[in-house]
Amino acid sequence: MKNTLKFLSALALSVILLSACGNSDESKSGSNTDKKVLTIGTEATYPPFSYRDKKTNEITGYDVEVAKEVAKRLEMEPKFVATEWKNMFTSLDSKRFDLVANQVTITDERKAKYDFSTPYTVSGGQVIVNKDNKDIKGIEDLKGKVVGTTQGSNYAAEAEKAGAKTKFYKGAAQVLTDLDVNRVDAAMNDQLFILTELKKTDYNVKAVGETFNENEMAFAFRKDDKDLIKDVNKALEEMKNDGTLKKLSEKYFGENVSE
Repeated sequence: MKNTLKFLSALALSVILLSACGNSDESKSGSNTDKKVLTIGTEATYPPFSYRDKKTNEITGYDVEVAKEVAKRLEMEPKFVATEWKNMFTSLDSKRFDLVANQVTITDERKAKYDFSTPYTVSGGQVIVNKDNKDIKGIEDLKGKVVGTTQGSNYAAEAEKAGAKTKFYKGAAQVLTDLDVNRVDAAMNDQLFILTELKKTDYNVKAVGETFNENEMAFAFRKDDKDLIKDVNKALEEMKNDGTLKKLSEKYFGENVSE
């Protein structure tokens, strides 16, 4: 009887020890897998905002770095999903990703269907023409002209508002390629893109006229993601207050474009 009791006591002790060991391993495993993934839709073809590094092929850029820093402060793992602009919002609708980080301009039309973070970029648009073009000196000269743009871009709406016809392309590079050989009369793009990236290219194009339609750019979300939007806004506020947004702006543009 005594031997039986000793055996049962030893067995019970072994079970407790094994259980404790099991809980310890499970806790460690949980600490490695509990980090949630923040999926982010971006073009990866739109420098300096979102593009692939030529050496590493990794997606980088101003918007990408802002999004990475936000994810870090939310203790989440950022995962970027390269997506053509024309499919960006339908992919957001279908929950292919959690948010869009791609210099998304806040417009009344978009606000009717989507929610936005607080803005992290302020800029305006500008017209681009072939260097040999002497007729188009600004947005007021686009009536009846053909403007190259990406489908769904707010610049397509601006071109149509100016009385132009629009021709859609996959990305900015394709637009500029056709503008270079006069297949379209003009293009439009963000002033920050023009200042930082256009001058690095060999395209026979130039920017003309004053900037128009000053806009605020932000992350775009589905309307049912209120908690995520709240957390992202808190992170952006921290980044503004501690100078992180200013630092990232100056890295890419030489000045603070975040306000």
